[in-house]
Amino acid sequence: MTDIMNSSLAGRRILHLAGGHNFRDIGGYVTVEGRRVGAGRVYRSANLARLTDEDLDLVAALKIRVIVDLRDNRERRRRPSRHATDAGYEVWARDHEGSTANLVAALAAAGATAETSRQKMVEIYKHLAYEQAESYTELFRRIARGDVPLLFHCAAGKDRTGIAAALLLDILGVPREVVIDDYLLTEHFFEQNLALVMTDFETHALKDVEPAVWAPMMHAERAYIESMFATVEARHGSVEGFLREVIGLGGDEIGAVRGALLE
Repeated sequence: MTDIMNSSLAGRRILHLAGGHNFRDIGGYVTVEGRRVGAGRVYRSANLARLTDEDLDLVAALKIRVIVDLRDNRERRRRPSRHATDAGYEVWARDHEGSTANLVAALAAAGATAETSRQKMVEIYKHLAYEQAESYTELFRRIARGDVPLLFHCAAGKDRTGIAAALLLDILGVPREVVIDDYLLTEHFFEQNLALVMTDFETHALKDVEPAVWAPMMHAERAYIESMFATVEARHGSVEGFLREVIGLGGDEIGAVRGALLE
């Protein structure tokens, strides 16, 4: 990993919130063609359930037009987002029921280790972009239409959000190593994500499992995002191929995404 975690660019990118975390601007990166991803256009975050009044003021100052909530119905019911009454933005969320049952069962199974948990996460990353295809379609089309500034988020801002950000930065032409380093910035918020799991009813079955066994679930590891890229590129040739064949974006829409975000 490069020194992006401690760089001034990373510091400028992160919005420090009292009741939220992993809220950051994806702008500022330079592409392989020498263009720059515009700042203040697309943000990513963990859940917004505990934002303070002061946090809401900070978010309001960003002039966000659309929030894309990648969480499923149960997650949204469990931790409803907090929004200012006069926020002025639209909130979009897909009506779907997800499940962590298989993951929790694997982590709690007899003989489970940190390494088996890690391998389970690598496997999950092979499928997550496809599972989230409908939500990603909405996200990319909103950007293509110029609905920016835009914020997208999930629960921890790591997996569903991390993959969406990686796909977006890749299609904009940001170098792969920089894309991976952006994903790994979520490690900076590991403690907050760990606390999220410790208080989540979905993972209550893990209460008697050694934390070291399931901790890999909350880490942002290079092998995870590389697993996603390897799967997408093996099946579709490139991220652009995935966006065309799975997300359903046409060439004009992909060009519009680039036009909306690149300087």
